Amino acid sequence: MIRIICLLLLALPPIATATTIGPNLATALERDIECLALNLYHEARSERTAGMWAVGDVTLNRVKSIQFPNSVCEVVKQGPVYESWKTKRFPDLPDEERIYNPKKGMCQFSWYCDGKSDEPTEPDSWQRAQIIAKNMLLNDVGVGLTDGADHYHAIYIDPFWNDKMILVTTIGNHKFFKSNR
Repeated sequence: MIRIICLLLLALPPIATATTIGPNLATALERDIECLALNLYHEARSERTAGMWAVGDVTLNRVKSIQFPNSVCEVVKQGPVYESWKTKRFPDLPDEERIYNPKKGMCQFSWYCDGKSDEPTEPDSWQRAQIIAKNMLLNDVGVGLTDGADHYHAIYIDPFWNDKMILVTTIGNHKFFKSNR
C-alpha cells in the first residue's frame, strides 16, 4: 500500500524547478525539502501517510506564523544553541564559519536535540518522508490538513501547554492543536 501511495505521489507534477525559480531559491528549496523530510521521518515515521502529512502541515503552519521562524529549516531547528569547542577557541573566526549545536532537550522538535544521530535508518520510511515533503512544498499536497494547527503531541502524554490551546484533531498517534490567540 505504501509503495502504491509513493508511486502516485511521484506522478504529481512539480510546480517549481531550478530554471523557473533560479539557482539560489532552488538550493533553499532543496534544503527545506530535506529539513521537512527529516522532521516527518523523525516525528512520524511509524504513522500512516496522513500522520506524516499532518506533522508536515504543522511545520508549514509554523513557517507562516509570525510566532515562529520564516523557513522550514529554521522552524525544524528552532531552539537554543551553543558554540562548538572546535570554533569557539578562534575569536577572529567569522560567524558564518562557526559551528553551533542545539542544546540537548530544548528544541521545538525533540529529535533534533536528543543527542542521537539524525541519519535516517529506515529506507522505506525515509523515502516516504522525502516524497511527502516534496509534494507538500512543491504541490501543496496535504497543506491545510490540520486546519491551522501549530502544535502537536503524542496521544500518550499530556503536556502543560495544551490546556491553553484549541484541540483541532487527532490523527494517528498525535493530537493537533492551534494557538488560542
